[in-house]
Amino acid sequence: MTAIIRDYRIKDFRAVKAIHEKTQIDYKFPNIVSPLFLVKKVMEYDGKVVAACGLYVQVECYLWMDPTAWADPETKMAAIEVLDKQAMDAAWLKGIDQACLWLPPGMERFGERLTEDLGFTKDRDNWVSYSKPTERFFNANHN
Repeated sequence: MTAIIRDYRIKDFRAVKAIHEKTQIDYKFPNIVSPLFLVKKVMEYDGKVVAACGLYVQVECYLWMDPTAWADPETKMAAIEVLDKQAMDAAWLKGIDQACLWLPPGMERFGERLTEDLGFTKDRDNWVSYSKPTERFFNANHN
């Protein structure tokens, strides 16, 4: 019995989709043939695909807004809307089709503005976001 890790091939699509469906996790199976999936790997065990992973390009949104009284709340929101539109258009023109953000605790009211005014959707209740840099793993394996 041997396990190998290799690049995803189009012939793996059905196996990977079947694994996704078996997990019954509450998200739609993504378009894994999208060029925004820069990395796709599968694990074969005795010739059968038993696991897969993909790394999808998306952008993380940041907002820096002067908290002083330089403008009333409506004017500040209008400024955010203009910035958002320009930034999303620029991202789309660069080939990015997904933007995400992490809203800090205590900003729930602004979360309503994100969904109602800026077109964001809350991803999944009770899911926790994690991140990690890729550089340290590359350096650890290539020094």
